[in-house]
Amino acid sequence: MIHLSNINKQHGAQILFQNASLQILPGSRSGLVGPNGAGKSTIFRLITGEEVADSGEIICAKKTVIGYFSQDVGEMSGRSALAEVVAASKITVELGDQIQQMEAAMCEPMDDDALAALLERYGNAQEEFEHRGGYDLESRAQAVLTGLGIGPDEYERPVEAFSGGWKMRIALARILTLNPDVLLLDEPTNHLDIQSREILLEALQRFTGTVILVSHDRHFLRAIVNRVFEIDHGEMRVYEGNYDDYLAKSGRQTWAV
Repeated sequence: MIHLSNINKQHGAQILFQNASLQILPGSRSGLVGPNGAGKSTIFRLITGEEVADSGEIICAKKTVIGYFSQDVGEMSGRSALAEVVAASKITVELGDQIQQMEAAMCEPMDDDALAALLERYGNAQEEFEHRGGYDLESRAQAVLTGLGIGPDEYERPVEAFSGGWKMRIALARILTLNPDVLLLDEPTNHLDIQSREILLEALQRFTGTVILVSHDRHFLRAIVNRVFEIDHGEMRVYEGNYDDYLAKSGRQTWAV
């Protein structure tokens, strides 16, 4: 699904990765571990394109939808909770608008070649729109919000009226509603209370896509991951099995992950 090959990355004088390789398999649930500053968040930014490797290759399967949750949820204001969640699926919304425009264009006279080209673009847009879950976007957003404890009576509440912890739930709802193939989670339990953590855990256990998780919460790692990527001194190592299997195989007591 995603393949990082012979990656080299340096921040100033700090060498993060030297010829590091990593293969992310469809449906896998991976924990990303290593000492603080090892480059775990950098891996996520390389995958999403927010950063570029100094050398090496990153290959992502065609039309893969990636959802990335970081600790910095950004400014949220000016929308209702539901509108904020739906707005995060910007590409899906734009595809829906394009499909409507193309359907209107099909009603106008045009030559055969132009119609054939339009039908091809229309078919491609429909395929991607369906893959991204566009046909049930709003109902899915409602279901995700409800699952995270924000019920129908609060869908239209201004997002700025929610406290910090509840805004984190809305931020998580934005990512889950994307219907991603790959979910990148960077310390998702920070600033969440116990109830919110359990709600998130249940949501992730229902999620059927690929997950890569960075977390200090060992309970979370034990409950979610079935393989572990260890980053240490510029190298990446892969350990099959859950978090306890990793500790046993690696001889680590734990990392400040």
